Amino acid sequence: KTLMEAFANTEESAMNEELEEAKEEVDKTSSSLADKTALGTIASIFALVFAAEFGDRSFLSTIALSAAQNPVSVAGGAIAAHAAATGVAVSGGAVLAKYISERALGIISGTLFL
Repeated sequence: KTLMEAFANTEESAMNEELEEAKEEVDKTSSSLADKTALGTIASIFALVFAAEFGDRSFLSTIALSAAQNPVSVAGGAIAAHAAATGVAVSGGAVLAKYISERALGIISGTLFL
């Protein structure tokens, strides 16, 4: 789906469409003051990442590791690893956004997920 969307959209229309969708979503969800604060942003990002990570392979691996090893050590290692991976993803995304168009990124990511 991502690959088809990337080929179907030109960069201008995709950027404008994405901007319109983002504005609509912000208007819809920013009804309360808490949503406009940094804490509200952090809470929504936490919920998104938690939902995405819950039940995936790394989650299940952590369960197995904590059953076999010291749970405190497993928790520390898992937190550090996830923080490092997230740091690489955020930094890489910021750098990629400067040099690669959204359409090209959609084509690359769609191809990788085939």
